[in-house]
Formats: sequence, structure tokens, C-alpha cells
Amino acid sequence: MAEDRAFRASDYDEFVDWNARLGRELPFFRALFAEYGVRRVLDAGCGSGQHAIAFANEGLDVAGLDPSEGMLAQARHNAREAGVHVRFAEGTFADAGSVAFEEFGGPADAVLTLGNGLPHVAGIDGLREALGAFAEALRTGGVLVLHLLNHERLIRGSIRTVPPKVRETADGTKVFVRVIDYIDEGLVFDFVTIVRQPGAIEGDRVHAGDDAARDWSLEARRSVHTALPIGVLREELGAAGFAVAGEFGSHSRSTLVAETDESVIVVATKR
Repeated sequence: MAEDRAFRASDYDEFVDWNARLGRELPFFRALFAEYGVRRVLDAGCGSGQHAIAFANEGLDVAGLDPSEGMLAQARHNAREAGVHVRFAEGTFADAGSVAFEEFGGPADAVLTLGNGLPHVAGIDGLREALGAFAEALRTGGVLVLHLLNHERLIRGSIRTVPPKVRETADGTKVFVRVIDYIDEGLVFDFVTIVRQPGAIEGDRVHAGDDAARDWSLEARRSVHTALPIGVLREELGAAGFAVAGEFGSHSRSTLVAETDESVIVVATKR
């Protein structure tokens, strides 16, 4: 994927509070990996590599897969900064099977797709292709974890946005906003980043009234996501040879409430 200023891979690491997020999520994965005897992990749609790096720090053999050159460059940079070895490969979900066998010399014990990556598939056919590749990548009895926004809640409530986040960065103050629209093909996300230049609020340089506009710029990108409510996930996982072992609304293992939970976490095993 060509990199432009409208979206840099490093922006993702500014948007996410990784210390807080991993603090919430790692206990869930530690327990899950112990339960299923996981040693080899394929992170499909690994993004900037933060989950893969955290799992490698836990002593696991980890490979990351992502279609974005920019994200993979950021992931390799993050791994070097963390002082851990993770193998990263460029490819789509459809490449999961071949990447697992190339990187591990055999099937993975766990395949994960986290952080709302799965809805990037191209319709239901794309979902079926991805699940088939995940099954190919896994040993029998291996575990698949799907983590994404709860589309059931979004669609039922016609929800237009999620809470914005404000971050102080070297490039200035950044406000991250997601605006959601609904079309026949699924959900349209406009990822809008509003940036105030560094030092805009500083002594005599402070602009008042309409002059404040000169301190701000706007960057945006748009992404179309396939609608994947929990009913669709259940049906397609079964058809792909998986048995659903758990449906959660958070990493605390709370039972999924499709009408209200913000996220969906599905744990399934390969039959």
C-alpha cells in the first residue's frame, strides 16, 4: 500500500494507547494460550506489530502478516526498538496458510486477527476465503481468535461515531475521529485526524477567534468494511470447519451482549 501523509503507519501507534491496551488484553491471551497449548502464533493483519511483539516477549514463536508495506516497516522498527525477534511477511489473509508453513515449518497453534482487521475482507466471499486460509494455517485443535467492532450494535443503533481521542505528539496535538456511514456493501469509516501545529498555544503566539483556524489542518482516509454481525461470523465459522468455543464482549471474558458491547471477541477451534 502506498504511504501518504493522509495516513502514516506511525499514526496508528499514536492513536492507540498500547500500554493500556496490552495491559487489558495480555491476561486474556496468556490464559487462552495456556489452555490450548499455544507455542506458535500467526498474527494475521498484524499492523504495527505491537501484539506480535508482546507475544514474542512472552516467549512464543510469532509471525506477523500484513498487506501494508508501511505497517510492516513500522512493525519491524517497533520490534527492533523492543529488542525482540518477530518474523513479518507481506500478504493478505488469503496467504495465512502459506505464511504459517513457511515461517514455522508447519501449522500454527493459534491464528489471530485483532483490532478490527477482519472486516476489511471483500464481502462474504472474502470472509470465506480468509477463514479457509486460517483453517489451512492451523493444526487440528488449534485456536482462532477474531476481534472486531460489534457490527450488530453499530448497525442496530445506526451509530455514527466512536469517542474521539486526543494525543500530544511531535507533530502537534492530534484529534482522532471516526465517522461511520452505512451502505448496502457494509460500513464506511472516515478516519479523520485533526492536527494543531506544535506550539500553537504558547505566549504571544496564541491566535484568538477565527485566526485559530490557521493552527489546524485536517487529514482523512476512507475505508469500506464488510458488515460482520455475530450471526454471520457463527455461520461462516461453522461452514469453514471451526467450532465456536466462546463469544465475549471484552477481554475480561464477559459474555457477549450483542446489543450493547462495543467489541466482539470470538474464540473458535479447528475441528
